[in-house]
Amino acid sequence: MKLAISLPSLPKLPRLPRWSMPALPALSWSARGPMARWLLVGNLLMVAALVAMSALSLWNLRLTDTDRARDVVENLAQNIAVEVGAEMRNTDNALATIALRYRSARPSPDQTAMVAHLLEEQRGLLPQVAALRIADVNGTVVTGLMPGERPFNIGDRAYFAQARLTDAMVVSEPLNSRTQGHWCVILARRLIDHDGKFDGIVYAVVTAQHFVDRFSGVALGPSGAVSLRSEGMNLVARFSASEPSSTKGFGKKALSDEALRSLAQNPERGVYITPTALDRVERITAYRKVPGYGMTLFTGMSTEYFLAGWRGQVVQQALLAALVALAVAAASGLIHRIHRGERRARDALQQLAREQDAMLQNDLIGMVRIRDEQAVWGNPALERMFGYGPGELVGQPSHLLFLSQQEHARVRDAGSAAIRSGDRFHTQLRMRRKDGGEFWVDLHGTVLSETESMWMLVDIDGLKRSEEQAQHLALRDVLTNLPNRRLFEEKVGDAINAARRTGRGFAVCYLDLDGFKPINDQHGHEAGDEVLTEVAQRLQDLVRSNDVVARLGGDEFAILLSDVARPSDVEQTLQRCLFSIQRRITLDSGEKVSVGASIGAVLGGGDDGCRELLHAADEAMYAVKRSGKGQIRLAGQGHSEWAVAA
Repeated sequence: MKLAISLPSLPKLPRLPRWSMPALPALSWSARGPMARWLLVGNLLMVAALVAMSALSLWNLRLTDTDRARDVVENLAQNIAVEVGAEMRNTDNALATIALRYRSARPSPDQTAMVAHLLEEQRGLLPQVAALRIADVNGTVVTGLMPGERPFNIGDRAYFAQARLTDAMVVSEPLNSRTQGHWCVILARRLIDHDGKFDGIVYAVVTAQHFVDRFSGVALGPSGAVSLRSEGMNLVARFSASEPSSTKGFGKKALSDEALRSLAQNPERGVYITPTALDRVERITAYRKVPGYGMTLFTGMSTEYFLAGWRGQVVQQALLAALVALAVAAASGLIHRIHRGERRARDALQQLAREQDAMLQNDLIGMVRIRDEQAVWGNPALERMFGYGPGELVGQPSHLLFLSQQEHARVRDAGSAAIRSGDRFHTQLRMRRKDGGEFWVDLHGTVLSETESMWMLVDIDGLKRSEEQAQHLALRDVLTNLPNRRLFEEKVGDAINAARRTGRGFAVCYLDLDGFKPINDQHGHEAGDEVLTEVAQRLQDLVRSNDVVARLGGDEFAILLSDVARPSDVEQTLQRCLFSIQRRITLDSGEKVSVGASIGAVLGGGDDGCRELLHAADEAMYAVKRSGKGQIRLAGQGHSEWAVAA
């Protein structure tokens, strides 16, 4: 048995006489009982099938919404964790610089002034730090005090003892500041004097409010939450849209059992759904380790928010199922009255036929019955779905409704094979309307007999476009519409694969704006957004169509230059980018501002790894930052620096 499934192209025949019920002969009492029972069983099976299909559809829709929410929270957790890691690394570099210069300085009368100047110099490079201080060998803080602040002792703090024993930066557990009264974390390094002896620590204070302010810009719905926890899982900072000013749980390890199980299975990354321990709001939560520093970033979106649309669908389908079930129940009651008389039996059957016809003639689901590769019945919803008038499909070739002859043959063969094996056939594909427009259709087929099958078509074009839009938002920066970090990393991976095939090189470039923060502080965040948008446009105008410009977050951009033949080509392109960025920008308010940029780049080939290239470009950029900004630093294959351009 081979069944034609390219449905709309087959001729639409008039409604068959079988739907017009003829007068029935009187039934004997022996025949009435079995017939009534079979009709009842058939109606119950119809209701059961409707409930099963609705439940399956709702379950798939819930899974889709959950997967979409999972992608959003995972992407946000990854991006924010990388940003927090970048801030920590920036602070770590500053502390290491102070410790190195402290050790190299010989004792002198003006050493105290030199140290104070060194602190002030590095403090200006750390906008995320509330205070930068030095404690002596006994833990007494004497350098970096606020105006009017008295010296105090931190010798009893755990981070003081930890920093004393290691050369690495120590990140404290969350603390309530003794002097300022706010929650914070301490980033500390030990100081070794010129003679190699321990001489105290230098430490930076990062307040919980700094992280809260950063997290407040994340859009996770009315009950979304972003939190940062220490290596010991104590709460460092948390922002919840429903409790924006709350410090509940700061410094404590308040985690749900599900969170603890997930962390035990994979401490680096994971996703779970459970009520949050702090406010009992059920959320889908993703977490990521902050690269290199032991802290963990959590992002959560409430199930009430991301399943709101699904709950609406549940109500709608429940109402529809209830209406259909009531109709079937009414029809069953009418059929059962056959036992009361021949005339009442005819009326009941005619009423049932009308109700079934109303179901088949619905406006939402296109239906067609196929017999021996010919359509013997189809409903008006099918014609409306494809833009045809009544009877216009008669005589039309079936392949006209498919995008190609190959697609038509593929669906026909796959559907026939599934139906011959006794299975239901289900697929989603693009089909063509009368006006040539393409749209998505959900196609279901099932066997009715050896020679007949029934097909149902649902227009799902709106749902598919919503999914495509969600995918676009997950891979694009909202402000500039540039690729985000996730999409940029995919493009770098594609470039590596292309280099392996063709042998052509490429370059990965990281770019960080210089002087952007003063514009934000003086003119406001809207002006900062204007600057970021203009810089993004200038960069796109300068690169080729096969190159990629991305925004990684904040004022940091990345560029992927494809088919690079010589290092000088990279330097020339980046010089043009640098000069273009330095041109003055006119804000909507009429004021003119200017920014610079520090650019690090690395040449790549087929033997390189994606993460190594990204790290090398990032290190090259930070080397420019440390050496004076406004420059370009290139690294060759192997990632050794080989040229610097001002």
